[in-house]
Amino acid sequence: MTTARESEQDYLSRLLQMNPLGCTEEILARRHHYLNSHSAEHPFLADVDLNFIDRKQRARQKLETIRRNFWQVNAQSLLAQLDKLDVHEFPELGFSVSRLQQVARLKGEFARLQQHHACFENFYEQFTQLVVAPPEEAERLRTRNGESTSIELADLDLNTPRDYQRIAEVVQKQFPELYELEKYWLNQVAVSGRERSSINRTVNVLYALIIASIGLVLLLALFYLPETLTG
Repeated sequence: MTTARESEQDYLSRLLQMNPLGCTEEILARRHHYLNSHSAEHPFLADVDLNFIDRKQRARQKLETIRRNFWQVNAQSLLAQLDKLDVHEFPELGFSVSRLQQVARLKGEFARLQQHHACFENFYEQFTQLVVAPPEEAERLRTRNGESTSIELADLDLNTPRDYQRIAEVVQKQFPELYELEKYWLNQVAVSGRERSSINRTVNVLYALIIASIGLVLLLALFYLPETLTG
């Protein structure tokens, strides 16, 4: 009885010291183990603190291995590997597993997209990297790719802004399931492509006007210069 009381007090004390925003997974895991602490299949809470971290690390490593080889492995094998991962204690990893399962089921659609005449290597690599990235890395990629698309696209990429706009619209119209995976990013790509194309047209018009103005000045100079010299 005393041991049970001390175990309960220890559980509550530890729980009250944890930040629910930053330690959601650990709180859920502690609750799970506490409620099952009298089962022979589960260790007591006092014995699982380090085991929790270790289990999470092992699950994360397995998930990263699957990510690294994702596009080299067939969908059936990927789904089998993902099904074997036990991540019920770790909601964050559970979300990632669900995401990868969703993408794995759409590998056939990605293969079709890669063969589409409007698709090109830079876009396909960015898209496929984004859909399997961990949540935090995916957010960084969206930001980085968005900045590259809107600012550096015309200077550093062999493909034009119009190419990006076209393929983003193709994904939306012809590959709706792929579009749903990253519709915010794809919309951003399409809008950036239109804006950049408009800027390029404006720059080209101004450039043409400048060249025409210089030509006109030179023509007038050639026309009036002989008269000035003879006068």
